[in-house]
Amino acid sequence: MAAPPRPRGRPPSRAWLFFTPVTEPQKLESTTCRHCNQLVLYRKKWAIARAHLMKCDQFLQLMDSSTPSDVPEWYLAEIKRRQLKLKRIKAPKDLKVPQPPQTETTTFKVIQPVPVAVAAMPTVMQNVAENGVKVDVKKVEENVAMHLFTTMQMEKLLEENFELPFLMEIFGGYPEFKLPTKEKLMTELLDQCCENVKVRVDGFFKSGVVPVSLTVDFDIIGEGDAVVNYMAALASSEKYPMYLESVQAQNSGDAEANAEWAARDVARVLEKLTCPVAGCVMPCSTMDSRQTRQLLEKEFPSMHFHGCMRDGLLSFIQQLFSPSVRAGPDRKRAVTVPFFQDLQQFALQCKDLSFFLPRQETPWYLDGCLSCTNNMLHVTARRRLTVEEAYVAVLQAEPFLDVDSVMNQLFSSGSNGMDSDGHHAVNVAHLQTQLVKMVRSPQFVEKLRKYLEVLRPVHTVLFALRDESSLLLSEVYSSFSRLSRQFASITILLSDEKASLQALVRQQQERVLGPAHVLAYLLDPVLLGEDLPMDTKTDMEQKLLTSFGADADKEALYTQYADYKKFALNQKANKSETLGFRRLKERKKSPLQFWFSDGAKWPVLQAIACRIFVMPVCAISSPRVVLDAWVSRSLIGKKADMLTSEKLTYIRVNTRQLDRATVAGSSLDGMGQNPPSGSSVNDITASMIV
Repeated sequence: MAAPPRPRGRPPSRAWLFFTPVTEPQKLESTTCRHCNQLVLYRKKWAIARAHLMKCDQFLQLMDSSTPSDVPEWYLAEIKRRQLKLKRIKAPKDLKVPQPPQTETTTFKVIQPVPVAVAAMPTVMQNVAENGVKVDVKKVEENVAMHLFTTMQMEKLLEENFELPFLMEIFGGYPEFKLPTKEKLMTELLDQCCENVKVRVDGFFKSGVVPVSLTVDFDIIGEGDAVVNYMAALASSEKYPMYLESVQAQNSGDAEANAEWAARDVARVLEKLTCPVAGCVMPCSTMDSRQTRQLLEKEFPSMHFHGCMRDGLLSFIQQLFSPSVRAGPDRKRAVTVPFFQDLQQFALQCKDLSFFLPRQETPWYLDGCLSCTNNMLHVTARRRLTVEEAYVAVLQAEPFLDVDSVMNQLFSSGSNGMDSDGHHAVNVAHLQTQLVKMVRSPQFVEKLRKYLEVLRPVHTVLFALRDESSLLLSEVYSSFSRLSRQFASITILLSDEKASLQALVRQQQERVLGPAHVLAYLLDPVLLGEDLPMDTKTDMEQKLLTSFGADADKEALYTQYADYKKFALNQKANKSETLGFRRLKERKKSPLQFWFSDGAKWPVLQAIACRIFVMPVCAISSPRVVLDAWVSRSLIGKKADMLTSEKLTYIRVNTRQLDRATVAGSSLDGMGQNPPSGSSVNDITASMIV
């Protein structure tokens, strides 16, 4: 019998197994690294995947602990290639660079630093000492400590005994300098580095031509301990917010006491900031959030305070599944959706179905969401909030359930018939049969489509909030109005169900909206408050025109506001609109950029508008920012006290954010051909000082 023909092309390299367990990864554009679970875009090229592995800490640690026989040949070849490349680097003429001794084991260990820098540093310091030049030992210590705080892995930094062979080799030829001890590093040098970063952060905030906005959010650290995180950002560098501090949240059970404590703590943070502040965005899902905002508005009348829209929408979904029992005045206003019990039971059925569905990533807007809500009727917070995506997957469940190889996908060969959750293969097969019948029933599909119609509009708005700048402050009011109209237009809902959903939307709208939302709706040249009720529009225009105490400013503001409305109405009605207004209507230019560049003709109104449009729509997700800086606060909290953990987080996060903001620059630089003058800029920022 003739042998089967050899397949065309080169056989796939076995080196891909060190990168990913996916079959035929050479045909994919991207996949997840099996060591660090990071999505890598390698465009079907092994060289890019190999470059990632040579920078992957988990893979390098694996190679470091492997025996020489287990180390792949491509890894040894890459190490040798890099070492030969480093040898070609020429040292200065007056410096003799001794090469470190080579051993057999170093060929497959973790890549060592550049030998030129290692050898040159002691020699340079010896020459400096011989020439009589004084070295600032304290400054060198601070630089070494800052290097460790910003680059070293936190778990290694907090170990009882950690060694620094690289630094010991650098400073080995300079006897006057000794590496700091662990105690000095985590006390004196930690405080000094933290103060240096604070000076840089304050300078960054003061360098902005617009005021700073403060945001508050919650996080769960350790064993269910709620922590309040404070972040601050400049609208000109909104993608790079700064971490301020974290405090233990107070939950005494008394809503009034919690509101007073929260207001005092926010006021404390606001008074510590040495730069102009526009206002604060706060969570709105707690019972005391509205009362907290009212207390702050009385204490800081020139600032803006409103709720986080993302938090309000997630609270809306939460109340669909578990309407909370509120005490005090909110108890009478509690809204109960008629079908919430059926929705909960249906969610539990879908939860059983999700066992057979392919694993999906958690929606981005759940990163850092408040997970300390009450467990109502065995429906957890994450199951409540991911149910919309689960329903979409259930619509495609039947083909997956009927696949013959489902058992091979669920159970490995050596698992003794048990899956990761402890289900036996026979029981799972029986459950699979029952679920196939349930999915095929017309009642299931009818309920599924009904609840999809309810949850899809909310998911659409949440998806629009995927980026901090995707939804504008002036569009928040119209988004809630559109959401209410969408619920009213769902034909498969009963009239009482529509009324309940609309009442729930109005309730969340009251918790989220603040004066800045309505004023931004009026001062957006594209919107001009077109859907505002007449009484609301009149009240907000009156509040806008009374923003200044001097009569001369009031008269100028009235004239400029009338001129601005005339200009915007002419642009909207005129078919031959200007290029700048067209970019504004297409949202290629934000209202803040419009007022900053084109609002110089209305200087008094410009100062008010810039102060409003710097406010963000949602609170900054501090857990996501902290994780992006490779800081595990739960791990730090186990090995250090809260004060040390906060200082390490402050240094690591803000140093990274400052470097990125410096490279990116300000989004307001070079806006338009008529930027505001220096005096106008000072007016904008100085008007926020309270």
